[in-house]
Amino acid sequence: LLTHGKAVEPRGQYTREINNKQLTFDMRYPVLGFEDRHLSYKYCAAEAYWILTGDNRTETLVPYNKNMINYSDDGITYFGAYGPKVMAQIDYVVTALAKDQLTRQAGLTIWRENPPYTKDVPCTVGMFFYIRENKLNLSVFMRSSDAWLGVPYDAFTFTMIACYVIAKLKERKIYVELGSMTITAVSAHLYLEHF
Repeated sequence: LLTHGKAVEPRGQYTREINNKQLTFDMRYPVLGFEDRHLSYKYCAAEAYWILTGDNRTETLVPYNKNMINYSDDGITYFGAYGPKVMAQIDYVVTALAKDQLTRQAGLTIWRENPPYTKDVPCTVGMFFYIRENKLNLSVFMRSSDAWLGVPYDAFTFTMIACYVIAKLKERKIYVELGSMTITAVSAHLYLEHF
């Protein structure tokens, strides 16, 4: 992004951006980062738990990241919370994979059709799970992906969703391992303050 990204200024904020960028990694190692990034491991765990319980309330997430309150329209809930959408569709994903382990239909959407004006338009559009060579792989499609703020947390959280799918498949006597995740972002970007 620093060397090849193009300068753009959405909402007056200077960024470097690459369009339609992909990042692929091994989900057995879901913590992406380096020493200077100082990830909050508590927030990693809290956000994954928050999503996997289908929660959308600020009170259960803000204690782990006070800046998250800035994305709530009413200070009580998040319009674009992933949890309600993920948990409403996760049984479909598991059933599709259990029925046909080579299916290409085990997907869920997080995007909201015709979203109203909100501080919390979801960055993630959809997730597709597929099994190949006895490994559960995940493709995530995002409209927007902040390389510094978002990617390290998204990688961990999305991997935990994949782990949940594996656990549910195991309940059905289908045993698979974690494979790879590919995140495709329409806008992969980095804000000036993080250069």
